[in-house]
Amino acid sequence: MSIRERITAVFVLQRFVRLSRVLLPMYMDLSSKKSLSLSEENKLAGIKQVYDNFQANPQASNYLINSNILSLIQKVYEYLVLQKPQNPESFHNYNEFIKESDRLIELWDRQLLN
Repeated sequence: MSIRERITAVFVLQRFVRLSRVLLPMYMDLSSKKSLSLSEENKLAGIKQVYDNFQANPQASNYLINSNILSLIQKVYEYLVLQKPQNPESFHNYNEFIKESDRLIELWDRQLLN
């Protein structure tokens, strides 16, 4: 992988992590509602489409940024789709995703300030 390709991959990964930090909690909130408005149904379908089309290798984030964030995103989404967000393992993975995504976003924001 060339330097240019690696920089582009890291940039795409950063955008995906920032997006996931917003979308996964929103998906959890929407999927837990008993009834959804048409707008909420469209949001839920749009979020589902993003993650259903997600094809990255979870090891890519380990290689690019030394983080397991892609694996955490995949695990959290799988639990949400299976409607099992309340078991201990899914709760742990969700908390790890929140902590790791916040850590990465804070790091990236600090780098932008320099």
